[in-house]
Amino acid sequence: MIRVVIDTNVLISGLFWKGSPRRVIDLAADHTIEAFIGISIIKELHDVLKEDFCVPAEKLTDILKDVVTFCRIIPAKELPIAGLRDPNDAHVLSCAVAGKVQFIITGDKDLLTLKTYKRIAIVTPSEFLKITGLNPA
Repeated sequence: MIRVVIDTNVLISGLFWKGSPRRVIDLAADHTIEAFIGISIIKELHDVLKEDFCVPAEKLTDILKDVVTFCRIIPAKELPIAGLRDPNDAHVLSCAVAGKVQFIITGDKDLLTLKTYKRIAIVTPSEFLKITGLNPA
């Protein structure tokens, strides 16, 4: 099974809109792919939904519970990673390493410029669907 980390921006896009991010979430929800998430990604998701999208507390709890039903929470010790354009992205790379994933699926340009990290492909949702052949029929 393909192992992935779904970054916060893809989770948010997939939760609110249709398109490739939603397709990635659907693949994780039906266990076609195995998705991993770190506590730091859950916290980031919580904070963005609360602060930027003004999601009420009750709805926020429901969303987070839903996400952890299709993403395995993995303990990830944040690694010091030199040379990142945005040092705040280290937690995503650390989660990917801890989960021994093949892909980080993100829309973050700072991560996407890396293209790979420790043999982990860093791709957009549409690139992931194309590479894996998991496009909708």
